[in-house]
Amino acid sequence: MSHILFRAAVPLAMIGGLFWPAVLTYTFMAGERATAQVAECHRGSGRSPLTCTGTWRTADGDTGSGEIYGLSRSDAGRTVEVRVGPLGPYLPGLKAATAPVSLSVAWLASFIALTVMQVRAGKRARRLLAEPGAPGNVLIVTGKGARTPDGRPSASVVTLPRPAPAAPGVRTTHWEVRAPAGQPLFRVEMRRAGTSAPELVVRDPSGVSGHIIRRAGDNSPGGYALLALDGAWVGSVVPAPGTKRGAYEFRDDRGVMAARSVSRMPEWVLRLEPTGSPLLTRLALAFTIGQLRRYR
Repeated sequence: MSHILFRAAVPLAMIGGLFWPAVLTYTFMAGERATAQVAECHRGSGRSPLTCTGTWRTADGDTGSGEIYGLSRSDAGRTVEVRVGPLGPYLPGLKAATAPVSLSVAWLASFIALTVMQVRAGKRARRLLAEPGAPGNVLIVTGKGARTPDGRPSASVVTLPRPAPAAPGVRTTHWEVRAPAGQPLFRVEMRRAGTSAPELVVRDPSGVSGHIIRRAGDNSPGGYALLALDGAWVGSVVPAPGTKRGAYEFRDDRGVMAARSVSRMPEWVLRLEPTGSPLLTRLALAFTIGQLRRYR
């Protein structure tokens, strides 16, 4: 359901982003004509935009005062002809239109890029869901847990109290993944420093043994290493062929496929292969949940 709501929200966001240029176009074309007396123009600290204020009177005799848009610093003290619309008085011209048009172009480009990503993600997810296999081998994963495609709960996520930072500049969050009956399956500590990719420490419920999911080096762009706490290699997470992100393959230390995951925005589809070990299954689920909780 959440991925359906996400798809519906994308076009609504695009329409919202076009509100300003649409209103501005209306103001330029059909706004009420007025004569404005510009009192002053000044710029705030830093990179603040120029602000001009003054008073205006429409052809019908209505008056107003406040900010006047689309002016230059040299307009201070002058009388100018403006158009008054829903957002206030504007001096028609390229200067007034530059900012909203630029924002609209950027907004539209972002919308197109997001739509393309969404369509591709949907196709990959449908292919993964359509593959034959036991129903229990496919999970729909969110930041709050996992369920089977028919809606049966498979796991839930419980956020644990925020611990003290492991080191200066390192932010940590903890959560526990539990079975439908409530028993703990494993615990995860997410460590994040600056803008670097987060590192996950996945421990069994006792907290004694565990593994680390860490960004791989330059030799594996976009990939992750699956390590024991002593640094021993136990497997890898690599982007699926033809992708850089949004689809991953989980392989053990022999290269055998253990699981595959695909984002369908905002959920993920996780297929657990029959050849996968319980360890790789646990790490695949932890990694996929972590993709949805990394910005929390």
